[in-house]
Amino acid sequence: MREKLTALLLIPMLLGLTACGQTETPAAVSSPEESYNRYLEAVSPAFASDIAMELTTNPDFFNAELGGRNAGSDAEHATADYLAQQMEEIGLTDVEKVAAPCDRWQFNGASFTVDGKEYPVYSYATASTPPEGITAEVVYLEKGTMWDYENVDVTGKIVLIDIDQRGDWWITYPMLEAEHQGAAAILAANVGGFAQIADDALNCQDICGPDNIPTLSIGVADSREIQEKLANGPVTATLTVDNQVEKDAGTTYNVTGVLKGKSSDHQILVGGHYDVHFQGFQDDNCAVGLVLAVARAMVESGYQPENDIVFCLHGAEEWGSSYTQYDWTVGAWEMINNVHPEWVGKTLAFLNFELPAYEFDTYTSTYSAPEMFTMLDYFANTYEYSPDPEGCFPDGVLTEGYQTYTYSDDFSYYAAGVPSTVNGFLLQKDMETVFPFYVDIYHSQYDNPDTYNEAVMNFNIRYYGALAMYIDQTPALYLDFTAQYDRILAAMDEELMAEAGVDVPAFQAALEALKTAAGEMTARVEAVNTAYREAQAQNDTEAMADLRAQGKALTDQNLEAFAYAQKHLLGLMYERPIVPHEAPQENIRLCRDIIACLETGDVATAVDEYAWTVNNVLEWYAMYFSPEVIAIQDDMLWGEDNQDNLYWGTGIGFTKADVDTATRSLFVRYEETGGDFSQEIAVYEAAIQAQTEILKTLGTQEITAMEALADLLA
Repeated sequence: MREKLTALLLIPMLLGLTACGQTETPAAVSSPEESYNRYLEAVSPAFASDIAMELTTNPDFFNAELGGRNAGSDAEHATADYLAQQMEEIGLTDVEKVAAPCDRWQFNGASFTVDGKEYPVYSYATASTPPEGITAEVVYLEKGTMWDYENVDVTGKIVLIDIDQRGDWWITYPMLEAEHQGAAAILAANVGGFAQIADDALNCQDICGPDNIPTLSIGVADSREIQEKLANGPVTATLTVDNQVEKDAGTTYNVTGVLKGKSSDHQILVGGHYDVHFQGFQDDNCAVGLVLAVARAMVESGYQPENDIVFCLHGAEEWGSSYTQYDWTVGAWEMINNVHPEWVGKTLAFLNFELPAYEFDTYTSTYSAPEMFTMLDYFANTYEYSPDPEGCFPDGVLTEGYQTYTYSDDFSYYAAGVPSTVNGFLLQKDMETVFPFYVDIYHSQYDNPDTYNEAVMNFNIRYYGALAMYIDQTPALYLDFTAQYDRILAAMDEELMAEAGVDVPAFQAALEALKTAAGEMTARVEAVNTAYREAQAQNDTEAMADLRAQGKALTDQNLEAFAYAQKHLLGLMYERPIVPHEAPQENIRLCRDIIACLETGDVATAVDEYAWTVNNVLEWYAMYFSPEVIAIQDDMLWGEDNQDNLYWGTGIGFTKADVDTATRSLFVRYEETGGDFSQEIAVYEAAIQAQTEILKTLGTQEITAMEALADLLA
């Protein structure tokens, strides 16, 4: 997940990890109540935490003293072997280590020494130094923007900066700027955004760029100490980085095991990822423990599923490829797009897990594909076998509907056409503000066993295991496509669309037809499922068999419609899921607002309120970094030769409004009053014209897509 260091904890190895498989399988059961009760009796949060602790403390599962289990590395491969062994001992069948390509990254360690003192540092997926290291002058350059380099020669030097990767920019940008300016390496101290728990906290994120110059995290206190030395004169340091980043040279493994169902026509996926930064206790060792604990409880309870339940632990989630803006969830993307594309249309749901043993707030939630909102609400609030939190989350499970975001493996499956969920691990209920964990602990050495909450782990095993069983036992997959109607309706700007030449009445008619078809399909699904529960209560096996056949037909129809909807009605503005036409529509609005400000000479408002937010805030970076840096950003997103390196962004990205020259000009002219901004206005007017054509095209395509989706649901 996008968004862990102390010395390796000398915690005694917990016993029993390899002796927890079932010794005698109970007789299979069929009623939901008996299945549910036996499952709950078999749930063991201790088993889950034992797995997580083993993955957190065993040095065999890390590449360096500071931790790290990176894509395609020796440690990742050793962990995959261990996980496959655990699945076999639990009693799953068809256990496999499924190979998928990735860029290989193995961080073996680094040192940064000044005046004989070594400072702890942690590397990003970037270049190594020669074995003897780099000995060079250190230069402190504040935030590392192009403006901070004015009149400073950093050729061959080590640049030290402060960074706030939440409030300012990702590490990619100052890294590229430092390279552009001729620096030999760059070290960044997290003064905001991440790793705020302590001044010695280190941090690592995916780099989203090339692997060019060595790029490392350093603690804030250590950075300040070096800055104090710089105040007294030049400082020379030696940096040694043992990093192996190899393009197209790695293999990651997605480890799978199956609990066989009565039928293999459909399946349910339950998964998480096992690659980590630092020791990664919550992110994502606890999720690995949870997934295996669900599998163990189902096997030991004698649960006989209607459909196959596939437990899948993904590699290469934190990072998996160089020179791309979409370098995370690579293992999952490869799995559903290249290894098992037939899982689209076969998979009823993918239940994904991130950081599942931490109490983020007084409530919890589930992020999902919008079509799953109604089902999740029903499961949490109406279904009689849905567990309630005990000892955690006193405000319960919120079910207003929270669309899955792009920061975890479920999005790769969702975009490919698989209904997907993930536990509410990142964003608060406003779906904009991150939980404090991410500001303080995430991707630092402080993501350690001190964060463990057994009540949360216990609840998540119970709740999501029961959810998997509910989906498995329900004849017709409960997808509600009225959620597509809701999101498309909310995305409409009728006036702008009409101006662009979109046939708005036809758009509205197609939208209403979709709503009608979606409502009718939902009613059919609900009718079959209700009738099935009634037949089950009466033990009417003949009626149950007939209703299962009806439900299977509806399920296949809904899965086909779901895949179609994501292919044609899901877009991205950089990392933000949207309806495709929203991108040009938003850019047009912003460009018009900027022009209105410039026509009155109010450049400050144009910059502060609007200009930096164009292109989903990519213009913010254009204000602070050299054109050469932004050209690399653009090439990673839109370059013709890089379109096969976009992973879950493939085919659903947006077209950039070409306004960079005006953005930079306005930033430079920020304090002007009464100036002539005709040249900048001309840039924005040209962008409006180009984006208007795109809006017309996308709006027209969406009419066809909604009509086709309605037909699929009919």
